Amino acid sequence: MPDLTHPTPVCTVDAILFRIFNAELQVALIRRPSDARVYANTLALPGGFVHVNSDQNLHDTLLRNLKAKVGLHPAYIAKLEFEGNHCRDPEGWSITCPYLCLVDHSAPCRPHVIWQSVSSFLGETTAVSLPFDHQQLIQKAFQRLYHRAKYSTEPNYFFTSPFTLSELQAVYEIVLGKPLHKKNFRDRIEESMSVKETGQSKIVKRSRAKLYTHTYPLKPHFFSRVLQGAHD
Repeated sequence: MPDLTHPTPVCTVDAILFRIFNAELQVALIRRPSDARVYANTLALPGGFVHVNSDQNLHDTLLRNLKAKVGLHPAYIAKLEFEGNHCRDPEGWSITCPYLCLVDHSAPCRPHVIWQSVSSFLGETTAVSLPFDHQQLIQKAFQRLYHRAKYSTEPNYFFTSPFTLSELQAVYEIVLGKPLHKKNFRDRIEESMSVKETGQSKIVKRSRAKLYTHTYPLKPHFFSRVLQGAHD
């Protein structure tokens, strides 16, 4: 028989939405309502409770909350490891399913969304104090993205519109925090067959650069070898 003397833990999802804007990796935050049960009026990751009577699964919970609170649908979603304990919520035991979400910086979102530099949350202290364990969730999502960027095409999903290979390489360099070897990068992307030419081009620094888009179905490709830095 189940133990009915203890309340059921609170179950939520949290979205760690990353984008690249102005050569910076940013994360989306929203302000909690003034009547929130805890941490009222503080900046936090967008997320919310599981609606057991209407959500068919956690993916539904995530998309419902993102639509209502952020107003966008991520280009890429990856479920991270569950977090749960008795101290992450001041009111007691809670469990959350965090999701890494990548979005194109041009994707429209609600005007109240605040995009903050991810670097602000990678140290032990931060100028912006986040509730619950949200700083740790941002760190966890970043580490996943950082390591995947070394050997997979996961960062490709920062683009939804056509891009040049130089623009794509710049995204990987921003995530990894270092310049990459140009030929090695292009060899890995060509090997992955994750992008294809659109037949169009644009002028970049007085030269014409080819435009690329994703191949379908969309799924990350894992390189045979990790990407090399320009000075490796």
